[in-house]
Formats: sequence, C-alpha cells, structure tokens
Amino acid sequence: MVDIYLGVGLRCTELAVFLQARGTVLQLLVIYVIVSTVPLGVGVYLLLAPRRGGNFLNDAFAIFPAVEPTARIKKLFYRALGIFLIGVSTFYIHQIYSNIVSPVEHYFQPKK
Repeated sequence: MVDIYLGVGLRCTELAVFLQARGTVLQLLVIYVIVSTVPLGVGVYLLLAPRRGGNFLNDAFAIFPAVEPTARIKKLFYRALGIFLIGVSTFYIHQIYSNIVSPVEHYFQPKK
C-alpha cells in the first residue's frame, strides 16, 4: 500500500480511515439525536401544557388518565412526567457526547 502525504498533516490512509469513521459516527449521531429529541419535546409539552399533553396521551395511548380543567393532581403528575422526560433526554444527550462525540472530536479540530 502506498501512503500519499496530503500536505495537511494527514496521509491518504489516515484520511480514508477518518472519513469512514466519521460517516459511521454521524449516522449514529443522527439516530441518537432523534431519539433524544422525542422525550425532550414531549417533556416540554407536558411541562408547559399539562392538560393538553395529558389529554393527547390519553387519546393516543389510552393508558394515561384524561385531564379535566379542575384536576390539579393530574396536572401535577403530568408536569412531573414532563420533568422526568426532560431529564431522560438530558441523560441521552450526555451519553451521546461522552461515548460518541468526545472520543472522536480531536479528529474534527485543526492540527497545530
């Protein structure tokens, strides 16, 4: 195998390995970003509008109780569920950064 020096501190084989790894990492990153934004969106929706969010979950899945305008305990439950889902999303984002992004971020920084 012939190594070709590209003049920017990379040889051709190092560049090929970098590009292949980057493609795989970006595919995983897109999947994990989608997975982490769903609980974030639902959590914010439940936190800001617990009655609408609770009734949406009741209509969609029929396992959560319907929320009446005067049901304060159910609204509190849905707000707590929203905070929990935001925490789950934060955990996912932290795991994505610590396990996927930080081991390869030095490849994206310019060489000094």
